[in-house]
Amino acid sequence: VEARSFGFPYHVDPEHNLRMTEQKHIVVVGGGIAGLSLASELAHDNQVTILEAEMQPGYHSTGRSAAVFVIPFVNDVVHRLSVASERFFVEPPKGFDRLSQRLTNVLVAEADNADQVTAFLDAWSRRCPWLQRVTGGEIRDEVPILKKEIVCGARDERSLALDVHNILEGHRRRLLERNGSIETRARGVEMSWQADHWRIELDNGKVLFGDMLINAAGAWATEVAELAGAVQVALQPKRRTGIIVDPGVDSTSWPMIHVASGDLYFKPEASMLMVSPADETDSAACDAQPDEWDVAVGMDRLNQLVTIDIDRPERTWAGLRSFVPDRAPVIGFDPQAPCFFWLAAFGGFGVQTSPAYSRMASGLINDESLPDELDALRKLVAPDRPNLARG
Repeated sequence: VEARSFGFPYHVDPEHNLRMTEQKHIVVVGGGIAGLSLASELAHDNQVTILEAEMQPGYHSTGRSAAVFVIPFVNDVVHRLSVASERFFVEPPKGFDRLSQRLTNVLVAEADNADQVTAFLDAWSRRCPWLQRVTGGEIRDEVPILKKEIVCGARDERSLALDVHNILEGHRRRLLERNGSIETRARGVEMSWQADHWRIELDNGKVLFGDMLINAAGAWATEVAELAGAVQVALQPKRRTGIIVDPGVDSTSWPMIHVASGDLYFKPEASMLMVSPADETDSAACDAQPDEWDVAVGMDRLNQLVTIDIDRPERTWAGLRSFVPDRAPVIGFDPQAPCFFWLAAFGGFGVQTSPAYSRMASGLINDESLPDELDALRKLVAPDRPNLARG
C-alpha cells in the first residue's frame, strides 16, 4: 500500500538544512530516548512520525540503562550537555511526572590506586566545585559492607537517580498530544531521496514519505545511514551487563559506588543492588543478552569489594551503548544526504543529556538561534567533524 502522507513546500540551503517556514512531515527512525525526546519537541510545529522497530519505544538501550544522572562524566561535551539538562529532571515541565531524586555518587579506591581519585578531583573540581574528597571510614559509614581496603573516595552530591519510565512516558504523551504518531514494529528496508522528499519503505510493505529523515536508531544508526546514502561514521555498539543482587541488608539509603579502576559500580535499586562490571564488549547491533562470563566477573568483583558473600544474581540483562572514537554524540545535518539529520552515538549518557540535545537538535532543524551553551557545541558534535568517518 502506497499512500503519500505529506509533501509540503520547503527550501533546502547548501548544507541541506530544512527551513521550517511551514509545517513539515518529519520521520524519526528510532523510538528510544533520543528519537522520542526530539520528536516531542518538533511536534509542536510539525507533523512527526516515529518509526520504532520493536513493539514499544525504549526497548533497547534506553530501557536497560543504569538510570542515573552524573555531571562529572565522560568528557567536556557530555559534561556541558548534562549541566544544560539538569533543571529538566529536577523541575520537570508541565506534563511530566516526577523524574528524579537525589542520589549521592562516590568514587572509591584502595591504597594502590588512590591516585586515581586524586586525578579525578584534579580533572573535575574546577567545573564541579561541590565534589569532596572523603576517607574510607566516611564511605563505610554510609556503605558498611565495603571492605577496609577502601581508603579514600570522591563524593558527588549532585547526582540523580532518574525515572526512565516517567521520562519516556512524558515525551510520549507530549508527542501524541501534539498529534504526532508512533509506528511500532516498523523497520525501514529502503530509504531514498526523491527530488524533494524522502521515501521510506517498511518491512511490512507500507511506504511513508517525509520532508526530513532523522536518524535516532541507536546501535542501528550506521545501517540507517547506509540505507539513506548518508556518510558512514565510525560508530561501535558495545555491550554492557546489568545484574540485580540481594545484599541481605537495607541498602535503600546507600550512595552509588563507582570503583576508581573503572571496572565495577553498584547502586541501590529498591531493596536490591544494581551491579555492573562496567564492561564494554564490541557487538553488532542486536537485542543484547548478558554473557555468563561477564555476569560471573561482575559477581566476583563485587564480592572482592564487600564483606558479605553474595552468591547469586536475582536478575541479569545487557544493553548496547554506542560510541564514536571521541565519545561525543553525533548531532546535525548529514554533509551528503539531503534533509538527513543525525541524532546518535549517545554511549551511556543518552538519557541524562536528552533535555539539552533535543533542544539543540530542534533548534538546528528549525533554523533557530540556540542558547550560547548549546551553540558552542555545534562543531564538537557535527557529523562532519574530523576523525569521525568510518575508515
